[in-house]
Amino acid sequence: MKTVTLDIPDTLVNAVNEIGDQLPVVLEMGMSRYAPLSTQAYREAISFLTQELSPEEMAGFRFSDEIEDRVGELLEKNSAGALSQAEEVELERLSQLEEQLQLVKATALAN
Repeated sequence: MKTVTLDIPDTLVNAVNEIGDQLPVVLEMGMSRYAPLSTQAYREAISFLTQELSPEEMAGFRFSDEIEDRVGELLEKNSAGALSQAEEVELERLSQLEEQLQLVKATALAN
C-alpha cells in the first residue's frame, strides 16, 4: 500500500476522520468502474417496486443481465478468496438487496 497526501476541503475533515482506516475502501468503491452497476441495481429495484404488478409479475422479477453477470463475477471471486474490500461491500449490498426483493416477492405470492 502506498501513502498519499491529499488536500481536502475543511468541510470533509470530520467525515474523513470518522471513516478512519476505512478511507481506502471508500476511495476504491468511489473510483470503481463497477460502482455504477450497484447504483443501477438499486434503480432497477426501485423501478420494480413502484410499478403496479400482479403477484406473478412480481415473482418473475430479475435484474438485468449486466447486474446478474456482476453478481456472478463477485461470487466467483469470493469463492476464490480474491475480493477486494470494496468488492466485499458491493457483494454484501447486492446480496442484501436481493434478499429484500425475495421477501417482497414471497409476500406478493402469499397474498
